[in-house]
Amino acid sequence: MRRWMIPAGMVSCALVLAGCHREVEMIPLIERTIYLTDRFYDVEAISKDHAVVVGYGGKILATRDGGRNWTQLRSGTDLALYGVRFPDPDHGWIVGQEGVVLATADGGTTWAAQESNATFTEPDGAVRRAYLFNLDAVDANTAWAVGDRSVLVSTTDGGKTWRSRKVAMETDLSGGQSLAAADPILYDINFVDAQHGWIVGEFGKVLHTQDGGETWREETKSLMEGTEYFDLLDLPTLFGVFSRDRQNAVAAGLDAHIARTRDGQTWRYDTMEAGGVPLLDPLYDVVELADGTGWSIGAAGTVVKKAPGGEAWERAQIGQDVLTWLRAVDFSDAQNGWMVGGFGLIFRTTDGGKTWLPSQG
Repeated sequence: MRRWMIPAGMVSCALVLAGCHREVEMIPLIERTIYLTDRFYDVEAISKDHAVVVGYGGKILATRDGGRNWTQLRSGTDLALYGVRFPDPDHGWIVGQEGVVLATADGGTTWAAQESNATFTEPDGAVRRAYLFNLDAVDANTAWAVGDRSVLVSTTDGGKTWRSRKVAMETDLSGGQSLAAADPILYDINFVDAQHGWIVGEFGKVLHTQDGGETWREETKSLMEGTEYFDLLDLPTLFGVFSRDRQNAVAAGLDAHIARTRDGQTWRYDTMEAGGVPLLDPLYDVVELADGTGWSIGAAGTVVKKAPGGEAWERAQIGQDVLTWLRAVDFSDAQNGWMVGGFGLIFRTTDGGKTWLPSQG
């Protein structure tokens, strides 16, 4: 079965961190909540000091003191958890493997399972549960999640009921011969408000809704203009999307491609200035702050940044040599942000990304 899986064994554990600028106090193993075996897939920066991290094996971690201490929360599952979102400090959702959906109404202290109804039917008629790779939520009642085989699930009643459907593709890329092209995996979803949002996924798919996700319009073809791509199937897969308003959104994906729209309809690839060494690794997540500062992270510890008002992305110096994959980045405000990834990596910045320090809870 087709599934994008994050590379988990890219380097030896001994090479996870090198070149730290200051020593980090080691915590006795018996007291640890974070291990080298952990793989973290998403982080939500709820406030300056409050963050929630999710990952492999149903692991949920939370801090309320800026990462000095972490608490492992009961998830009730050993399935991988891929995405976490809090529309307000009290209410949040987590999604993951086999269509799992967890919800909280107490700021993440306790989590309860909800039935996502995230299923798809195989050609032989077998019904399978879809992996849900990410989600977004605009309030305590309204959320969406996307995953395998173009599955989209949504709730408007706080998760009491989730409605599942397949997002219809306007353009048949497959000629009826390729299931992958006809039902691309959808990797991320982001809404500006309850009506306007984007989905990104395989084959450079970019889909836009203006009616709360009831209908979706493809904006993928605009990515081919002025590029070397002549076949829609050759467009690099996009893994992460972030929108600032109804006109401005940015997406990151394979081969260090970052795409952007400034009018909410047409998309172009941003310039990547790699400093003489080409960037070829995939980028998994991207975020832009209110002042236009951009951050994107990915495989092989890649971190790139765009300055406010700038047009190009450049390698970022974060004060650490990271030799494993990074999966998610999020900021609560212009100064305070988090990055998470493989081998239990959790980084925090309190100075707008000038320095990033590891958390070893």
